[in-house]
Amino acid sequence: MSDQEGEDRRQHEETPRERPPVRVVVLDVLVILGVFAVAGLLVGVVWPHLVEPVRVTRTDFGLLTGEEALAKRFDTDGWFIVLGAGVALVLGGLLTWWRRADEIVTVVAVAVGAGLAAFIAAWVGHRLGPDDPTTMLRHAKVGATALDVVKVSTKAAYFVWPVMALVGSLVVLWGRPTRSGPAAQTDVVQ
Repeated sequence: MSDQEGEDRRQHEETPRERPPVRVVVLDVLVILGVFAVAGLLVGVVWPHLVEPVRVTRTDFGLLTGEEALAKRFDTDGWFIVLGAGVALVLGGLLTWWRRADEIVTVVAVAVGAGLAAFIAAWVGHRLGPDDPTTMLRHAKVGATALDVVKVSTKAAYFVWPVMALVGSLVVLWGRPTRSGPAAQTDVVQ
C-alpha cells in the first residue's frame, strides 16, 4: 500500500460518519416493529395447534394435574421457545440486512421488536387455546376433565426471542461492510 493510499484511508477513518435522515431511521424502526408484531401474531396462531394441552381432572380437593401432564406443560414452553428462536433469528438477520440506516438503532429496534413479538405470540396463543379449566370444572362432578390453558409458564422463554434476534443481527453486521460510504465498501486488502 502506498503512502497516499494509507493517508486516504486514515482521513476516511477519521471523518465522522454522516448521520442518516431521521425520517429514514424512524421508517426503519416502524418497519422492524411492524414485521415483528405480525410474526408474533402468526406464531401465536400456530403455537396452540402444535402443543397438546395439559388435561386437568376435578377431584374432591380441586383440580389435579398428573405427572404425565406436567411433561406436556414443558412441551408447551418448548414449542414457544423453538418457534420464537427460529422466527427471531431469521427476522433479526433479514431485517438488519434490509433496514439498517443506523446500525445501533436497528439493533435496538430488533431486540425490542422481538420482545414485543414474544408477548404478542403468548397473548394470542393463550386466547386461542382452551378456556380456563377452573371455570369449566367449577360445577362439574368429581372425575370430570378439561384441557388446561396454553400459556408460557417459564418467564425465561420470553427472553429467547430478543436474544436470538440479536444473534441474527450480529451475524449480519459482522459479516457485511457498513453503509457508511462508498469508500468503506470498496476497500480491498492488497
